[in-house]
Amino acid sequence: MRKSTKWVLWILGLMLAAIFVNFYMKAFNIAYGLITVLLMFFTGWGFLAKLKNDVRQHEDHHKRMHDSAMDDIDRYTR
Repeated sequence: MRKSTKWVLWILGLMLAAIFVNFYMKAFNIAYGLITVLLMFFTGWGFLAKLKNDVRQHEDHHKRMHDSAMDDIDRYTR
């Protein structure tokens, strides 16, 4: 496991523990604030993953079209 993944898992675990502790201590504002931070984190993570996937799809499509055009040129110039 990479170091960054390990740190992210530790932080997520601590945040979940903090949420449960704050609900137990009846500090609902802090608990809901932490839940909001987690939702924002996962939303941002999902957005970045989708963006990265879209960029890769675009690059693959462009590469495929370029290779196809080069194959057509090679085939017709023989």
